[in-house]
Amino acid sequence: MHKLFYPECIAVIGVSEREVNMGRLIMKNIFEFGYTGEVFPVGRDGGTVFGRDILPSVTDLPKGIDVAIVITPSAIIPEIINECGHKGIKWIVIESGGFGEFSESGKHLGNNVLQAAKKWGIRMVGPNGLGIINMDNSLVTPFVTIQGEALKKGKVAILSQSGGVLFGLINLLGSNNIGVSKVVSIGNKLDLDEIDYLTYLIDDKETEIIVLYLEGISNGRKLMDIAKRTTKPIIVQKTNRYASSNQIARFHTEALATDDRVVDAALKQAGIVRARTFREVVDFVKILSIPPMKGNNLAIISRSGGIAISIADFASEYGFRLSSFSESFLRHVQDTSKGANVIKRTNPLDLGDVFDFDFYAELTEDIMNEKADGVLFQLGTTSDMEVEASIALVETFDHLAGKYQKPISVYFLSDEQSTAYLKRVLNYPLFTDPAEAMLALAVSRDHYRQNREIEQDESFPLFSVDDTTISNILERACKEKRYLVLSEALEITKAAGIDTAPYAVCSDPDQAIEWADRFGYPLALKIDVPSIVHKTDIQGIALNIADHQALRQGFNTLLARARENGFGNGIVVQKWISQGTEIILGGKVDETFGPVGVVGFGGIYAETYNDTSLGILPLTEKEADALIAGLIGYPVLTGIRGQARRDIPELRGAILRLSRLMVDFNEIKGIDINPFILMDDGKGGFAVDARILTGQS
Repeated sequence: MHKLFYPECIAVIGVSEREVNMGRLIMKNIFEFGYTGEVFPVGRDGGTVFGRDILPSVTDLPKGIDVAIVITPSAIIPEIINECGHKGIKWIVIESGGFGEFSESGKHLGNNVLQAAKKWGIRMVGPNGLGIINMDNSLVTPFVTIQGEALKKGKVAILSQSGGVLFGLINLLGSNNIGVSKVVSIGNKLDLDEIDYLTYLIDDKETEIIVLYLEGISNGRKLMDIAKRTTKPIIVQKTNRYASSNQIARFHTEALATDDRVVDAALKQAGIVRARTFREVVDFVKILSIPPMKGNNLAIISRSGGIAISIADFASEYGFRLSSFSESFLRHVQDTSKGANVIKRTNPLDLGDVFDFDFYAELTEDIMNEKADGVLFQLGTTSDMEVEASIALVETFDHLAGKYQKPISVYFLSDEQSTAYLKRVLNYPLFTDPAEAMLALAVSRDHYRQNREIEQDESFPLFSVDDTTISNILERACKEKRYLVLSEALEITKAAGIDTAPYAVCSDPDQAIEWADRFGYPLALKIDVPSIVHKTDIQGIALNIADHQALRQGFNTLLARARENGFGNGIVVQKWISQGTEIILGGKVDETFGPVGVVGFGGIYAETYNDTSLGILPLTEKEADALIAGLIGYPVLTGIRGQARRDIPELRGAILRLSRLMVDFNEIKGIDINPFILMDDGKGGFAVDARILTGQS
């Protein structure tokens, strides 16, 4: 891929002398930004453009073209691909639209283009995009005019599925004095996708931060793997989150929607930062370009007491702890301050009566030597003189952040003109809203923590599992092309090492009474239905069976109901577990990310709070613990308000065993263990119901 970004000789195909011709605009950008390689324009009408003769055909190109940029009617692109193949061109950037995002015939055309490219060993960017940019060699290929002051050289790479979003991000970053290294408008991802570009960019010495705008994810597993093996921050803005936006996205770049909760879980697990808005993208680039927030202790310095209170509220909202300043430091501030000394010094540090910018710098360095892991400094200006003083102060902050390897987040409050001026001239990030400045610090902290956990995390735990029993049940169901029934799902659950409430499948009441004498009362009775059927829909369950008489009566009622519905597998007689907390354990196979696990509260908690956590499988022990701790009701498990602590290690073990089950047995497409009854600490937990869906389902 190095040759794609660093070509020595390129061709632009689809050029004419017309001012509005998009090929001509590509040529204009290439020359205005100073690309020094050879450039050959191609267009059927000939002529000249920027002092170069327009070749009438691809066949007229010389040998040795590294990259061809194509902006022609889509219908003739397969022919152009073949002509490029004859010329030995191996990289093609297709900026034309009119493919799968447009119509079914366009999708067919795209397949023809892909087949032609594969025939010649050609790799393609796009189609339906703005091309590529490499600021290291001034290669700028979009067909829209880009202003030089907006496109700066820097360390941020951008991959965008939308040309419009790409254009907007370049301008937003540029207005904050943030430059780019490599840029790719990936469009429909007909050939090359975000995985290909990321693989290159994580080793690119010109790139330190990577931003992705995606409407669809090509391979979620590979995305996670790449993120886990790089120290470079990756920021993803993933749109097309809901059904209402899916149709628009499909007509834009052939993107399909993915369950957004799965996307959230996957990105977090991989240490990828997710941005919801374009402004968040820019803010997160800012904060991740300075040293990370390695802990939770925050110092706030403000030129306004009222604003300091507001900032402290945001600090609490994002879970920061306001560090305590030492008495000696506070005395130093009080004694050295040249202000009126009418303000009690604490954290937040209110400097409303101090107007000495050198003193601000001195105090900030002193705080960096205190317990604080980072600083949020609210800086405001009241005059042109203070604007210039602010520039010097922020440059000092840049030095201090590097020296102490701690972040100083600067919230700048002034008029729009002064703010815009400072953003243009400073190489250090500024924030213009206290909530955004605090969110950025929280992102820095969480990103650092997550990546530390990924670095330190242990390997996936191994368990003793009855693989033979599981395989036999799955093979039998697949051979008979049928759904697993309840008893089979429970047997697989037990074989996976997840404790299961004692049960037996009985064909008559007398057999059920024999098992009842072994289990003891109370009992539950359930029709042994296929996993696709919900027992409650056919009134196929009876609970709290207290004696032989109730057992015989309930058994006969359910047996008759089973026969009415065509289920002749018998009745499951099971020990009824009436104590403990109801938990939901489950898993499914996601089209993009593969096996996904879920844990949540059952019973009234499930109905009231929909309290669940998701994780991409397999899981490490730390990841399983993070899922449990991520539940809203987690304090219930830890023994809130004098209640008994639940057996959290047992729950962790059940999650990890379910994880192995989903990963090791590809036939399983979905698992629902609901409920899993979690007992008091040290007393375990029991699966009392299970549904398992297979490929045959």
